[in-house]
Amino acid sequence: MKPSQIQRFQQQQDKFTAGVPDRVARIKMLWAQMATAVPADQSSREDMILEAHKLAGTATTLGFIDLGEWGRDVETLLKSHQQRATVAYEDPELQRLMDCLDTVTEIEPKRADKLLNNEATLLHEQEQNHQLIYVVAEDMDATQEMVDQLRYIDYKVNFYKDTATLKKALDKEAPSVIILDMNSDALLEDIKKVWRKRSGVPLVVLSNSNSWECRLHASRSGAYAFFQKPIEYDEILSVLDSLWESSHAKYRILIVEDDRVLAEHFAAILQNAGMSTVIVDQPEQLLEELGEFSPDLVLMDLYMPTCSGVEAASVIRQHAKHNNVPIVYLSGETDLKLQMKALQVGADDFLTKPISDHHLTQAVSIRTRRFRALSAMMDRDSLTGLLNHSNLKIELEKELSRAQRNGSQVSFVMIDIDHFKSINDKYGHPVGDKVIKGVARLLNYRFRKSDTSARYGGEEFALILPDTPADIALRLIDEFRLMFSRTPFSNGDENFYATLSAGIATFPEFTSVDSIIEAADSALYLAKERGRNRVLTHVEVIHVNPTEPPLTLNNNG
Repeated sequence: MKPSQIQRFQQQQDKFTAGVPDRVARIKMLWAQMATAVPADQSSREDMILEAHKLAGTATTLGFIDLGEWGRDVETLLKSHQQRATVAYEDPELQRLMDCLDTVTEIEPKRADKLLNNEATLLHEQEQNHQLIYVVAEDMDATQEMVDQLRYIDYKVNFYKDTATLKKALDKEAPSVIILDMNSDALLEDIKKVWRKRSGVPLVVLSNSNSWECRLHASRSGAYAFFQKPIEYDEILSVLDSLWESSHAKYRILIVEDDRVLAEHFAAILQNAGMSTVIVDQPEQLLEELGEFSPDLVLMDLYMPTCSGVEAASVIRQHAKHNNVPIVYLSGETDLKLQMKALQVGADDFLTKPISDHHLTQAVSIRTRRFRALSAMMDRDSLTGLLNHSNLKIELEKELSRAQRNGSQVSFVMIDIDHFKSINDKYGHPVGDKVIKGVARLLNYRFRKSDTSARYGGEEFALILPDTPADIALRLIDEFRLMFSRTPFSNGDENFYATLSAGIATFPEFTSVDSIIEAADSALYLAKERGRNRVLTHVEVIHVNPTEPPLTLNNNG
């Protein structure tokens, strides 16, 4: 954490500390009212639940861990009494917590510079991969600009001038892709001596020639992509994006099978192929797992003791949000008429037992890939490939519900390109689109697979960070902002740079989709008011002087 960030966070802690006496007095007053209230009057208890909830969220976010846990315990106990319609003030555990409230408020918070050493930081850093690229070029000076561009986006790039050094590198570590920048076909022939398509490492060829013969030679050699020089870097980055997506795609398969041994066998086979699986052996648990797991495909037995696969498929299709999930029957039924009848109810395909492990893997992979492609057309922004606005809200609702059940934190981020109108006016909309795709590319590359990024609209983006408190989100987004500000964009021979502003809000301080989006948007707006190219959290919005008139943004964003 930078000194400026530490200072800012300490200021937030100081502001919170100054307000703690008022919070404590409010909670004590509500507790006293509960002790004298008639059973029918529960308003004091509801108000106290809200106060404890707010205290827990803000205190934990700002490093007051003990006070945050106190608030969470009080909230949980009060809610349990609310559900059972019992008298809360007679609970000895609640009374104990109230007795130690003053002591807990005196416990010092964690230092701002120590807060980043927790599990959430490690989780983000461990899951952050730097894609390795090998570049082979006859003229290294001519290729340097492309290498610099890739490194700006945080790819790890190794440079080789001949196939002998490339072979040593390949023997040591396989890259994500090899880029061959050649002036003649001879270098491609040399590459073929140390690289084969079946190695699984894609080859991208850059050539001065655009002739049919040159392209055919590259194709026959097994090249994944071919570009004529000089190239638009955005084109090569799009290829890398595609390779990154395909290599990191982890399909989620829900297996509905009452034979546990068989289900575990199917799960093991699919897991070995890089897929994630969940087994349901009791159909009545199916809807719950569908909502929790969000599978790409349901692999379901046709005949089960308590419910047939056809009946289970019918129940799934009753829910609009599960209407598009592909259902594939896996059964020993060989009667074609019965298979067709089963498919009429809402399933998409039929696989017959017994099935070889290889056939199962391929069949599931092909169908899941096709489903994802169709879903992307409907659910994702066409320019960036990120989730669109409506599907972002669906994902945010899921993450907030999960965090509520697990008692975890979720940070939500709103991001905006600064002065984007000026970029469009100066360079044109195609270049503006490059900048938008540049933000999307970094979002995909810099964050975990469990994080969700979306294009909120225009030049605005959003990011959902599960299991991430505000201080960790602040560091991650500020690093992201800094990296983007150093990324060059081209307009012909001219390079230029752009900056971002961002606002962060966190659950459990904000519990609904609308409230957390509004809070993050307010933090983003304040970041722009304060000069842009910065990241602020909702905590800073809360402590803005309410008598100070807001600044008015111009039309440049």
